[in-house]
Amino acid sequence: MNAFELFTMIYFVLDAYYENDIEDPFINTVLSDMNPFMWADIGSADPAMYSEYLDFLNGRAITLENSLDIAKDYVKTIDFADVTAAFDEMLENDWIDYCKKYLSEPHKGEDI
Repeated sequence: MNAFELFTMIYFVLDAYYENDIEDPFINTVLSDMNPFMWADIGSADPAMYSEYLDFLNGRAITLENSLDIAKDYVKTIDFADVTAAFDEMLENDWIDYCKKYLSEPHKGEDI
């Protein structure tokens, strides 16, 4: 799993958890800024968001086995809104299954 794939998985989890959450405009702003599909290149709708994510990773190796812990640590760094609830009850086996499904299908960023 590469950094962009993990970023995309984090986005998917947040988006699904907060789907149609019109009560918290901060959550919607985070999701809008984080959107990894806005542009053709690798990154996020707001390039600063992906850049900050890469700074957070600091070259850390990402595996399926440690990716959930990294995701949980990363969402804690998002100051604009508290998005940690989306990962509070995520079970490691479920996360790994979701990742395996995503990684097994053609997707943006698979070739980096």
